[in-house]
Amino acid sequence: MNEKQIIARAQREVAARQAAAVERRWGAPWRWLFPALALAVLVAFVAVPEPFPRKVLLAMGGVCALRPSHSYFAGSVQLPMESRMTGIYGGFILTLITLLALRRIGMRRLGSRLVIGILAFFFVSMAFDGVNSTLADIGLSHPYESTNVTRLLTGLLSGIAIAPFLVWLIGVMAAPPTEATAHAVVRAPWELVLPLAVSAGFAALVMSEQAVLYYPIALISVGGVVGVLTIVTLLVVLAVSGLDGRVTRLRQIMAPFSLALLITFAVLAGTAAARWTITGGS
Repeated sequence: MNEKQIIARAQREVAARQAAAVERRWGAPWRWLFPALALAVLVAFVAVPEPFPRKVLLAMGGVCALRPSHSYFAGSVQLPMESRMTGIYGGFILTLITLLALRRIGMRRLGSRLVIGILAFFFVSMAFDGVNSTLADIGLSHPYESTNVTRLLTGLLSGIAIAPFLVWLIGVMAAPPTEATAHAVVRAPWELVLPLAVSAGFAALVMSEQAVLYYPIALISVGGVVGVLTIVTLLVVLAVSGLDGRVTRLRQIMAPFSLALLITFAVLAGTAAARWTITGGS
């Protein structure tokens, strides 16, 4: 055994001891308590004796302004977020599901320069349309008229860009640097075709404004909100918990993930309560 092999073996042993220590720290009862609490919150939300569309609309009060003029409807029911937010979070969750199916969680590279450039263009398109819309709202000169169609479509593009970025951050923060994690989240530009196609289908459903489509659209878009906030919170939890760079098994991250989910629920509830209290809405 040469010097490099000895050093590598020592590093693996140290990493294994550190991972074992962290796993003990996040073991029982936290491994069961946090998921149980998160499930209890979801059950309590479902059990509240109010129509589901009203509950979700109120819950999303802290996420966006919920202006009817900037929103799509499903039949006569307003969707739980404005068109731009519906696009952002719908595009995010659909792309995240695609990346999960491709087993890209844990990868420590985002992609090639071309891929990063495409993702940046997707995000900038939403930012540009948002600025244009704001200029129009305050009565200043603007290049074109933003509509719910442009808000939805550019929102979807930005959601497609946000998902790989957050997956990459999870890989950098949680996964140890190994040969298996050295691959890119998006390995080639053509891999963006699938999330683009799925998002196009989602856009068609939203713009059809069919009453029967309310529940799938609402669940996808609200799921995207919860997903983004949970991942961002999880990154913070990993940074302060000692798990950064040491997650090698799924069970190691279940308790931190559930804690992040609970924090997300609290943030959504707190911001919604503050919004409706200040505005006097209900």
